[in-house]
Amino acid sequence: MDFCSEWTRALLNRVEKCGGDCAVSLLEDCAQLHYQVNDMDTCLEQYVGDLDGFIGYLTHSYQWIVNYSDDNKKLLVDENKDYCVCPVAKEMDFDVSPVLCHCSENYARRMFSKVLGKEVTVRVLRSILRDGKSCIYEITL
Repeated sequence: MDFCSEWTRALLNRVEKCGGDCAVSLLEDCAQLHYQVNDMDTCLEQYVGDLDGFIGYLTHSYQWIVNYSDDNKKLLVDENKDYCVCPVAKEMDFDVSPVLCHCSENYARRMFSKVLGKEVTVRVLRSILRDGKSCIYEITL
């Protein structure tokens, strides 16, 4: 038994039972840690105030698909991958609660908020862990 994986799995299962805003909130610090470890503030500095430039970077470097809503108030961001990119899920052989996707929500919220210079909201619409399809985020600008 891998103690750390089993411990994390048990914790995430309990977080899943909390549900809704509680689950999102409980994973916020985890997203913050991942964001800091990746030094995202420095990485994103060149895109602050340049959403189109950031979208160009995401589409060119990561093959993400990004579309604006008809009213330009939301973005639909598709990671365009047939696998989960989360390092925690990977470490756990993807045998993990899909509540972990709230960490990705918070991570994306931090990225887009940094670029836009204002708080945005993010919601995972679908994910590899939830339904086996590419991860899609709805970002309310």
